Amino acid sequence: MSTIGVIGVGEIASAMVEGLSGGTATTENGGAPETGLRFVLSPRNAERARHLADTIETAEVAESNQEVVDRSDLIVLAVLPQQAAGALGALDIPAEKTLVSAVAGIPTDELSALLPHDPDIVRIIPLPAVRERKGVTAMFPADGDVEALLDLLGGSVTAADETKFSTLSAVTATMSAHFAFLQTITAWLVDRGWDQADADHFIRGQFIGLGTTLDQSEAPIADLVAAHETPGGLNEQVNRDWMDDTNRANLAAALDRVFIRVTGDA
Repeated sequence: MSTIGVIGVGEIASAMVEGLSGGTATTENGGAPETGLRFVLSPRNAERARHLADTIETAEVAESNQEVVDRSDLIVLAVLPQQAAGALGALDIPAEKTLVSAVAGIPTDELSALLPHDPDIVRIIPLPAVRERKGVTAMFPADGDVEALLDLLGGSVTAADETKFSTLSAVTATMSAHFAFLQTITAWLVDRGWDQADADHFIRGQFIGLGTTLDQSEAPIADLVAAHETPGGLNEQVNRDWMDDTNRANLAAALDRVFIRVTGDA
C-alpha cells in the first residue's frame, strides 16, 4: 500500500495526513521520518486540502471524490455522520479497495449497505494526538495494513467486536470534561486573587508534567494514582473527597448514556 485517499479533509483527517507524512514528527536525528506514502485529498474542503498539498510534498488535491477512490489503495472516510450516506452513495468503490471509516456512530452493516461491491471496511477512532504520532487509535475489525498505518501514528488497539469498539468511542467523549476539570481548578485560584493568565500558566505546567508521565510510563493507570499520593497526604484527600462513590457512579452513568447514543440502543 502506498497511496492513501482522504474523503472529508477536516481536522482529524488533516492530523492523520500530517502524522503519516511525518510533517510534524521528527526522528532521533531531528529530521522528518520518511513513510513512503502518498496522499490524494478530496476537493470538498478546498482551503484545508490546499494547505496540506502546499505543505506536504507527497499530498495533492483530486478533482473529485471518485478520483480519490480511483487513485488510492486505501480510502479514509472522515465526513460528518449525516454526510456519510450522501458521500458513499455517489461513489463506486471496487471490492479490492479498503474503506477506513473514521465516521462516528455508523456501524459496519450500515456502511456496507451503501457499498454494492462489498469492499473491506475497517472502523477507526483517530484522536488529535495522531498529528504528533502519539495517538492510540481504536480499530475494528483487525486488518494488517490498517494496523501498520496506525503504528506510524502511535499505535492501535483492536476491538474484538463492534460493541467493544463502541465503548472506546464512548470514552473519547471525556476530553472536554478533562479541560473543564482544569478550568474549575483555575477558577478556584482566580477566586482567591490570582490573575487568570498566571493561574492558567501554573495549572498548564502541573498537568503537562502528568501528561509526560502517561507518555513515558507503562505502569497501569491505577498504579499512577497510588504513585501520586501518600497515605494521609493532600493528593489522597482530594482524590477521596472529590472522586467519591457518588462522583464515580455519575461518571460511569454519563459514559453509559454516551454508549447508548453511539450504538443507537434505546
